Amino acid sequence: TAYAGKAATDEWNCIHKPGTIEKNLFPANPSGPVDMGAVSGAAAAAAPAAVADDEKPPPDGNGGIPGILGAIVFLGLNLVLMLSRTVFFTGNVMFKLENNRNGTIRSACMLLVFTVIHVVGNFLALFSGPDELNGEGYFFDRQAWTGGFGLVTNPPLGLAEEYIALALLLHVSVAVKRSWDISMNYCLNTGRWNMLLSGLTILFFITMHLRDIKFNPDTQYTMMRVPPYWINFSGVLQGHVFFSTDPSVPLVRVRDIYSVMVGVFKDLGTCVLYTLCVLIFWAHMMLGWKKLVPADAMQIPKDHVKRVTFLGWIAATAVASMYLTVLWYTYCMPPIKIEHVP
Repeated sequence: TAYAGKAATDEWNCIHKPGTIEKNLFPANPSGPVDMGAVSGAAAAAAPAAVADDEKPPPDGNGGIPGILGAIVFLGLNLVLMLSRTVFFTGNVMFKLENNRNGTIRSACMLLVFTVIHVVGNFLALFSGPDELNGEGYFFDRQAWTGGFGLVTNPPLGLAEEYIALALLLHVSVAVKRSWDISMNYCLNTGRWNMLLSGLTILFFITMHLRDIKFNPDTQYTMMRVPPYWINFSGVLQGHVFFSTDPSVPLVRVRDIYSVMVGVFKDLGTCVLYTLCVLIFWAHMMLGWKKLVPADAMQIPKDHVKRVTFLGWIAATAVASMYLTVLWYTYCMPPIKIEHVP
């Protein structure tokens, strides 16, 4: 009743995304001026065209596959669908930046998949030794020539890394745009700023982590045997995914990422800062996943939304736990001596 008899447009726009009224308006609920003529035979006003933001609503029911199995199937199926659609043509960049949710949804799926792959690789390196971690780094370094489609001399990133960076840029820019349009007029204690503030903290964390590890100016080099076909398929079960123990495989000069990581994580203050950032990242994943799962673009059947949400929360907790394990294991355990080369 606070806006009884007054215009409430500004308050409505702060809470609801563009197109909410048009999307939920049906011919049975017409809008517009009231026709004061005869009621009998009056035609219902046609609903305006909906403003495209999400896609068609997700299906009702369980999609024909009940229980936890259905939740896993539809999560995997629609996650693959989001990745295959890429972070291009999301409807966000049209000579100006739009706040369409597709940009955050598709980029979030891409970044989540990369995060899982990255943390699992780091976690396995705890058991496989420094060569596995250095081999993982070389896996991306040997793709560097693809950066800029091979048209740039000595690019800092390969094409795959550039795509990940593009997904991150899209996610950040659209998220900031949506926060500016929707949440800026709210106080901090409303919780409307949680995703924005945690996201900016994660952006600081990513920048710091890239400086500390990938672009560390004190990085040294070592020699190791790398798989000729990028992945050591015969050593997967032994945890030797990115390096080979076969003496017939020639030695290759690679960056010693392991020693860089040890040098960074042996500092208590850095470990505490990283821990705080990982916990904020965990909270961001939990909050973001809860918003992502019921989105129209994900097409998760409504009966599975709660199960898929819990599956994502379990995965997010596992990711954060593995990151923290790598961090504090490196801090507590004695380092392994690495022989360096020029």
